[in-house]
Amino acid sequence: MKLSNNFLLKISLFIGLIFASILLLYQINIITFDFLKSFTIAGVITYLNFISGYLFLKFSNNKSANIFLIMVFGGMLLRLFMILLLVFISLKFLDIKTSVFIFVIFFFYVFYLLIEILYLYKDKR
Repeated sequence: MKLSNNFLLKISLFIGLIFASILLLYQINIITFDFLKSFTIAGVITYLNFISGYLFLKFSNNKSANIFLIMVFGGMLLRLFMILLLVFISLKFLDIKTSVFIFVIFFFYVFYLLIEILYLYKDKR
């Protein structure tokens, strides 16, 4: 691999820093518990999405173009259904702030998508 093996570790540490900051804001009573709970659930859902996408990319690395496209698009389809199911379950059965939850899902989804694109770009260079 052209990229260092600690790519996932660096991203995880950065996300851990974001979650630690949110936890600190909760501890000093700037945000409420509902905000913290919504943020955490949305963050975990999008992190699981990112990890599964990363694994699909690692598995499809150095394969033929057909296998690569099947893995990327098939993985994307599975991941979107996973997110849809988890978001639906979270909104329907958990008492969370909907606006915070949806915004965090959107923010982290776009963030992780950019990270995946960056990973592919650097890996193929």
